[in-house]
Amino acid sequence: MKINAYPTVIALTSDDAEIVGVDTYGQMFRWDRLLGLDLAGPLPLHDRTVWGMVLTPDDREVVTAGADGTVGRWDRLTGRALAERFTAHQGPILGLARTHDALELVTASRDGTVRRWERTTANPLGEPLRGHVGAVRAVALTPDEDLIVTAGQDATVRRWSRTDGTPLGEPLRGHDGPVQALAIGPDGREFASGGLDGTVRRWDRGSGRPVGTPLVAGAPVRCLLLTGDGEVAAACANGSLHRWDRTGQRVGAVLAAHQAGVWSMAATRDESELLSAGWDGQLLRWERLTGVPLRPARTRTRIELVPRLEIHGTTPF
Repeated sequence: MKINAYPTVIALTSDDAEIVGVDTYGQMFRWDRLLGLDLAGPLPLHDRTVWGMVLTPDDREVVTAGADGTVGRWDRLTGRALAERFTAHQGPILGLARTHDALELVTASRDGTVRRWERTTANPLGEPLRGHVGAVRAVALTPDEDLIVTAGQDATVRRWSRTDGTPLGEPLRGHDGPVQALAIGPDGREFASGGLDGTVRRWDRGSGRPVGTPLVAGAPVRCLLLTGDGEVAAACANGSLHRWDRTGQRVGAVLAAHQAGVWSMAATRDESELLSAGWDGQLLRWERLTGVPLRPARTRTRIELVPRLEIHGTTPF
């Protein structure tokens, strides 16, 4: 699917019918997933790049976090502002996460802090989380919402209590350079980090110990996905996609998917399909288990739910 954008984040609506994306120009777009059609956009949101975006559970609201240090709330269908943008950090916001009910937001910034916010009021929750040296480049929440996981320019991954903001254990070290991608598995027992060093590292949530050996992608890792069957998918700055199973063995061949960096991926709810958004202006769909690309349907299919009555020959009426 050709798109007129340099997407930074994509997400699927809860019915998997629509892809919502934001880009380097601070704009929002909407696309039909199956047909590949533009539904809306560009809709201007921020003055600069949007690096973080989440949807509320009812899909009505898009929450964004930008390089201008602000957080905004928008109507998904129209792009209309639902509240004034508020300044969350003194530097660009590079990561955004939410609780399941979307009442709480977590932001990570180049100013070296992580902060929690009440979404509807923009009130801060607790004190900023401080510990990284330099920019905090990614943030994620465990499925039980007890832990905040962060990744930093300082080559560390850190765990924090979400309720009181205290650091848990020592910083996790292993990457040789900035860590810029995080993903947490659906069961929450394991999470993965991707670095500028071209490796993906898996960590045990409780002990903080490495799980297996580093997975080598060979190019800076921009985004990650962990699926319920333990598969790790990584997208890189050179446009390649990589997959490994839970034992660390490669799944299929490396996919030369895009002609430029891939900054975001998403998966359908049943995890049968993977989507990747590249700075080559392409939004691609893949059958996850086989790596086969999926093409958009050309037209909508009409299904007749009521059988038609056909009469042949003469009739008595």
